[in-house]
Amino acid sequence: MIKKISIFTFSFYPNRKAMLDYLNKVFPKDVHIFLFTTKGHKEKYKDNYKRITIVETDCSRLTSFFEFRRFCKKNKIERVINIGILPYEGFVMFFSTIFSKTDFITFNLGNPIEVMRVGKIKDRLIGSIEAFSLLFLSVFSKKMILCSKSLETYAKKSYLFRNRVDYLPPTIPTEFFKLKSKDQVRKKLGIKNNEKVVLFVGRIHYLKGSDILLSLIKNNPDKKFILIGKIKDENYNKEKFANLVLIPEKTHEELVDYYNAADICVFPSRLEGLALVPREAMACGTPAIILNTLTSKSIEAAIKADNYSDFNKNLNDFFNLSNDKRKSLSKKSRDYIIKEYDDLVHKGNYIDKLLN
Repeated sequence: MIKKISIFTFSFYPNRKAMLDYLNKVFPKDVHIFLFTTKGHKEKYKDNYKRITIVETDCSRLTSFFEFRRFCKKNKIERVINIGILPYEGFVMFFSTIFSKTDFITFNLGNPIEVMRVGKIKDRLIGSIEAFSLLFLSVFSKKMILCSKSLETYAKKSYLFRNRVDYLPPTIPTEFFKLKSKDQVRKKLGIKNNEKVVLFVGRIHYLKGSDILLSLIKNNPDKKFILIGKIKDENYNKEKFANLVLIPEKTHEELVDYYNAADICVFPSRLEGLALVPREAMACGTPAIILNTLTSKSIEAAIKADNYSDFNKNLNDFFNLSNDKRKSLSKKSRDYIIKEYDDLVHKGNYIDKLLN
């Protein structure tokens, strides 16, 4: 089993921090974990880790692989895993480990296949480059990990080195994302008990379904929409809506309150890798309506939608349910996440596929 491993990323995103937290939690105690990242991100990743050594480089992206190669050799790193963006980070790992005793695993947290299908021209071009680069990297990496079973199935049909492709699902700490009293959190957040609350968390961008969200807001004035995330869609600056609350950012601790305060979570994202938001909401007992994409459709207990009309119908059908049926759906949502995605469910798979 690998005893010295370096996690590698060039940027910070909450899902990457969540992945680092999880690996710190489940890897055996005798495994020394390093995090190698670029300048300005050390403090963001810093936590009460007792065995993770965080190394921050001043080098540019173009020269970082020289320093990373020296770092791996000096610290006798046995394996490198990225938790960031491919293909660039994949190529850095390739050049940093070639002709050395260190091997690497490409961990793709994204979804290049969906980008080629639904993105705009620039997005499709980037997705195509990423998909073809994965073919190259699969030749040299020890393993290529994908975060969706559907993506794994697709990749094994498409890539020549299909025996190197594997799957690890996202995990949810269900002891953290848990049930709270809806009345109490609504009082805390200043939300009335009789309000119909619809929640979305994520960047407000076309690829995240911002156009679908905007149509839902316009056509459902009786419902209160709370959107937590940075606005990347200019259409949201053109009009004001009485039933819309925009919040730029919340901590994970605060998100738990919002998940519990909401009646339902809508997630019309066209492009997802991990799709953590609907899983987190469901872990808090809040049902989720999701776009039926290549990756999100694997969340079996979520309500599926193929377009705006489906979202609107499903949303109104939900609010027409009796209290008993809504409570039943809430229980079903949390029970499903605990069974399929709880932290400890896949502990053995992560250890086996990343350390052996």
